[in-house]
Amino acid sequence: MTTPTAAVPARAAPLSERDRRRAEALPAAALLVALSAVAPLSVDMFLPSMPALRAEFGASEALLQLAVTLFIISFAGSQLVYGPASDRLGRRPVLLVGMALFTAGGLLALFAQSAEMLLAGRVLQGLGGGAGPALAQAIVLDVYGRERAARVLSYMAIALPLAPAIAPIIGGGLHEAFGWHAVFVTLTALGVLLAVLYRLMLPETNVGRGAGPRGIAGLAADYRTVLGNRTYVGYALVMGLMFAGQLVFISSSSFVLIDELGLNPQVYGLSFGFVALGLMAGATLSSRLTGRVSGGQLVLVGAATAAASSLLMAAVMWAGGAHVLTLLTPMFVTALGLGLTRPSAMAGALVPFPHIAGLASSVLGFSTMLVATTYNIAYGALVAPSATALATGVWLAVTAGLVAVLLLRPGRVARTAASVAR
Repeated sequence: MTTPTAAVPARAAPLSERDRRRAEALPAAALLVALSAVAPLSVDMFLPSMPALRAEFGASEALLQLAVTLFIISFAGSQLVYGPASDRLGRRPVLLVGMALFTAGGLLALFAQSAEMLLAGRVLQGLGGGAGPALAQAIVLDVYGRERAARVLSYMAIALPLAPAIAPIIGGGLHEAFGWHAVFVTLTALGVLLAVLYRLMLPETNVGRGAGPRGIAGLAADYRTVLGNRTYVGYALVMGLMFAGQLVFISSSSFVLIDELGLNPQVYGLSFGFVALGLMAGATLSSRLTGRVSGGQLVLVGAATAAASSLLMAAVMWAGGAHVLTLLTPMFVTALGLGLTRPSAMAGALVPFPHIAGLASSVLGFSTMLVATTYNIAYGALVAPSATALATGVWLAVTAGLVAVLLLRPGRVARTAASVAR
């Protein structure tokens, strides 16, 4: 793959000073983080209620697990629509439509009379929820531009690991106090609240909407521009493989830490949060180093850290040293490497495409989930959950990410292109 040589459309006039101040205010930045966290909140807040729903609807466990799977599939696929649509129509109308669908899905699940109706609500929630992450990242690029986008994305990455860590706690508390309906009342109210706050706090940030070619031919040209860019593909591949390692831990950790290593569910939740702290620590370090160290170097250091730590974890498991501490300690460092990698890889992929930031963001989100879920499903089908299997799966995924960095050298390609342009 080579970097396309086609001319990049000229940037539209920048935001007005008043709109820029509104968009750069701290509450607006917090709102973008919340929009990005819609998906993990919606998935994990629902999990503690699954046994009660199985009993109420008389449904099988496999059927109810589709409430998670179908949400993720519809969420991932919908991003491919929201991103390009927001480049043409503007961020505001597209995001508000997405949040309306998310809210409607929550209401449908809230009043579900059968497992099938619940699944329909979850699909609708997923279709709407894809708007938040896809457009929040595009809005960051609209507002902060090339120079500051990486730092702001780092701040977002610090907060995002909190969502999957606290969502089951919130969901469990709501379920214990009020029953499963309270979870969907909360998610529905969240959809309404985010839509209202977005309408009040953020202006339209895509000042260049509608520019460039329209129709299928224009959309195809935009996809070719993004997918033909070696830097973009390299960073997307690294993000997908690194997230694949994280997903192996997420999907296997309860079986390993509770069933094999004997933790009780409450302590397991704390251990899950401990790994999330590693992600936050890495993202915090990334935000402090942005501007001092190049994005390509941060990605390389983060991937190497994760690969080395996961190799140590796997070696200890292979040697028969499975223990809570020998698993969680290197996994914390691995997560730190993931947190260090993600913001710079995301910024490196998105910054070259300010004119199609929505499409670039949506494809990045979709490809990351596609690579990670495909790897996780394939690995899970081949290997039964165990401490050794978990460690090996994490190591293979993040090491593949490191190999992708070394072979594709996306940061080096970007710097070379920039020097030629100057």
